Amino acid sequence: MSFKAPHTSFVSFAIEVLPSGITQVMIVETGLHLNPKHPSYNRSAVEALILAAQNYVSANIEGPAAIRLVSTQSGEI
Repeated sequence: MSFKAPHTSFVSFAIEVLPSGITQVMIVETGLHLNPKHPSYNRSAVEALILAAQNYVSANIEGPAAIRLVSTQSGEI
């Protein structure tokens, strides 16, 4: 099942290989600003996206997993 949520432009998956083990990573690209100090930062939209991604990971990925949000907006910092 594919991940669909508002403000999501692209989703990909990767694995991180560390001495402590392998972690699956869900990478979510979003048009939202992720810097809380940015004037266009929308806390509720970011929190809703995080919750949707967490729910997806819980239902679809077994084992250790991480979620990475990446903003497609410029001027984040």
